[in-house]
Amino acid sequence: MTTDPASTPVSTRPLAPKGRWWRRVVIGVLFLANLGVGLVLFAVQSGQSAFNENVTQNTDVTPELDARPTENTEPITFLVIGSDTREGLESLQNFGESNGARGDVIMLIKLNPANGSAQILSLPRDLLVDIPGHGTDRINAAYSFGGAPLMVRTVRAATGLPIHHYVEIDFVGFQALVNEIGGVHLDFPYPARDLNSGLDVEAGNQLLDGAQALAFARSRRYEELQGDSWVNIDADDFGRTRRQQRLILAILSELKTPSSLTEAGSIVASFAQHLTVDSALAESSLVQLAFQMRGISSQTMETATLPGYITDFEGKSVVRMSHPEADRMIVAFAEGKLLDLSSQEVLRLEVLNGNGVEGAAGRMSDLLEEKGFEVASIGEADSYDFETTTIIVRPEALASAQALVDLLGFGTVSTGSLTDGIDAIVIVGLDADRSLQSG
Repeated sequence: MTTDPASTPVSTRPLAPKGRWWRRVVIGVLFLANLGVGLVLFAVQSGQSAFNENVTQNTDVTPELDARPTENTEPITFLVIGSDTREGLESLQNFGESNGARGDVIMLIKLNPANGSAQILSLPRDLLVDIPGHGTDRINAAYSFGGAPLMVRTVRAATGLPIHHYVEIDFVGFQALVNEIGGVHLDFPYPARDLNSGLDVEAGNQLLDGAQALAFARSRRYEELQGDSWVNIDADDFGRTRRQQRLILAILSELKTPSSLTEAGSIVASFAQHLTVDSALAESSLVQLAFQMRGISSQTMETATLPGYITDFEGKSVVRMSHPEADRMIVAFAEGKLLDLSSQEVLRLEVLNGNGVEGAAGRMSDLLEEKGFEVASIGEADSYDFETTTIIVRPEALASAQALVDLLGFGTVSTGSLTDGIDAIVIVGLDADRSLQSG
């Protein structure tokens, strides 16, 4: 028995000079590492020296990695770890004490240069696996037992997937990145909080600073104020993983804005010191990848969490893989197929009035039912400031939600937490009311 140690297209332009391609790679890897934040590769004019001086290269993990594909158009898989170290977070007393570091966030990110797409497969940190040389335990224990090398071996053994590169980021780096880009916007249908992580936000579109974004990403006791009561929503390992994936897409959108592009140098300077990568990332073979992946966006990135269920093991709460769902998802990830295994199912919807126009939710409900969707409930959002109709789904159901937007002809998709039995929340904005009235 072990103990829990921590209770789109390919570019045809010539390659950039050596100094410039490194800057492209730097930005991509930084954002890739940010609690799993998807790869953002774009041209920058400064920041190379800051990266070279501050980034840490892990030479021990490099021998454990799989050989990269010989063709530059073949997919490449990164193991991304969010290290659960409290060093430098004295102001965040909510997080408590931690002896040593753990793999608090564990994600596999697959980049496909052939079509400029990316997939993120999150592994619950409490996933029960066999850790080579240490028996059966939660997967994040591998980091404490043997650091990055053992983490790579453990994830590979659990999934059977190749791992070509390793990236690690600590909490301070995540907070610094969010602050450097001026915060990140997220939609909240209700006021939300987590008394443990320190999250405290109002309903509506909110701009989170680094501290609140970190509290959101680390929340395991997420609550929403629905009516007069605080209700636990996705208050478990799976819910926290979905919130982290939601931040991935939101930060990616912020990073693609003109202001972030022009400030890339300062982003690199403040973030690089919190980043650890395998030494093979210094190889010049990443030049072509940087060009090929430069157009990546939230529309070309798919996220999912490995299916599992919460149970007990030797007195500890753990997550066991759900078979055969987990097996199918791993195969889909390996083959570059859609990870949303339920994308063909009819969505069960909750419709909320988010524009304050009387009857807006009812009219939307009627329209959705006419189109074959099941409306489970109708109500009022906690805010009437939604200009645009917002469809909130879990990250793994983005494809289904986008199909709904395409069907309606208006609206936008956001990721967030949902109550059990609900597949999506439709918050009716002013654009919907205008469209329904004109129709």
